[in-house]
Amino acid sequence: SSFSMYAVTLSSALFLLEKYACAVSVAAAGVILGWPFSILVFLPVTIYSLIRGHFRRVFLSGLLTSLCLLVLSVVADYYSYGRWTSSVFNLLKYNVLGGGESHLYGTEGATFYFRNAFNNFNFAFVLALLFVGVALSARKKYAPDLLIVVSPVYIWLAFMSLQAHKEERFLYPIYPLICVAAASVIDSFPDFFHDKYANEQSIFEKIAKGLRPLILGFILCTSHSRTFSMLNGYGAPLQIYQHLEYHEDTGPGSIMCVGSEWHRYPSSFFVPSYISEVRWIDDGFRGLLPFPFNETLGGTTAAPSYFNTKNKASDKQYLKDIGACNLLMELDLRRPYPSRGNDLSTWETL
Repeated sequence: SSFSMYAVTLSSALFLLEKYACAVSVAAAGVILGWPFSILVFLPVTIYSLIRGHFRRVFLSGLLTSLCLLVLSVVADYYSYGRWTSSVFNLLKYNVLGGGESHLYGTEGATFYFRNAFNNFNFAFVLALLFVGVALSARKKYAPDLLIVVSPVYIWLAFMSLQAHKEERFLYPIYPLICVAAASVIDSFPDFFHDKYANEQSIFEKIAKGLRPLILGFILCTSHSRTFSMLNGYGAPLQIYQHLEYHEDTGPGSIMCVGSEWHRYPSSFFVPSYISEVRWIDDGFRGLLPFPFNETLGGTTAAPSYFNTKNKASDKQYLKDIGACNLLMELDLRRPYPSRGNDLSTWETL
C-alpha cells in the first residue's frame, strides 16, 4: 500500500511536468511491484499520458517496463518457491476469481472510508471532495491537468467502498492526492471573489487571501492533535512489548503467548532474544493466523498443510497447552472469552 502511494505521487508529478513516458513507467512499477489493484488509481494519468505524449514512445516505455518487472518478479518467485509461478497473477486470480474469505477479518459499511478519511484528514478531506466543483468554476487555473491527477480520489473511494472487507491502508494510494486536492481548493478561495472586470482587488478577495493561512493552520493543528491522540490513546501495545526487555529473569527459551491481542502484535523486532517462540492461544477468532517459520518443511518452497485458501483457522495455529506459556499478552475487555490473566494463582501481573 505504501509503495503504491509513493508510485502514485511520483507518477502524478511526472505527468504534471509533462514527462509522460516516465509517468507511465512509474505507474507500471507501482502496479507490478506494489499493488496490482492500484491500477485503477494510475488509470487516468496513464490514459492521458498516452493521449498527450508521443503515443509510441509512451506505450513502449510502459510495455518494456512492465515486461522487465514481470520477468524479474517471476524469476524471484521461482527462486523463492522452487517452481515457475507469478505472484502478481496469483494475487489477481485469488481475489478476482475467488478463493480467500477476507470478510473473516472484518467487514464495514459503505461509509467506512469516508468516516476514516475524515478522521485522518479532518477538513482537508472535505475540501478534497469539493475539488470537482472548484475545478469546474476555476477551469482555466486547474482543469484539466490537476483534475486528471485528482480524479483517482473519487474512483478509488467508490471502488473500495463497494468491497465488504475494508482496511485503512487500502486508502494509502490516494493519500497524497487528497492533500493536493485540498491544497488546490484552499488556493482557489480568492478566485470566487475576483472581479475580472475590476483592476483592483475587492475587499472580499483580500479577506479570502488572508483566510488561506488560517485555514491551513487550523487543519495542521487538528492533524497534529490526531497524531498526539493516536500516540497517547493507542500506543499501549508498543509500550508493553518494550517492557519485555526488563524481564529476562523469565529465562532463555521462554514462550510468549498472545490471545485476543493477536491483531495488535507489532512485529518480532519487539521480542527480545530470550523469548524463543511467540504462540497464539485460542480466544475465539476463527481466521488463519501466522505460523512460526518452519525450515524443516522446505522453507519458502513448502506448502504446509495447515495453510488453506479460505483464510479459515487451522487447529494447529493455537497452542493447546497454556501451561507451556511463560508470558501472556492479554487485554481484558470483559468479553465472552476466558480471561486467563485474571487467574492470579497462576499468573503474576507485570
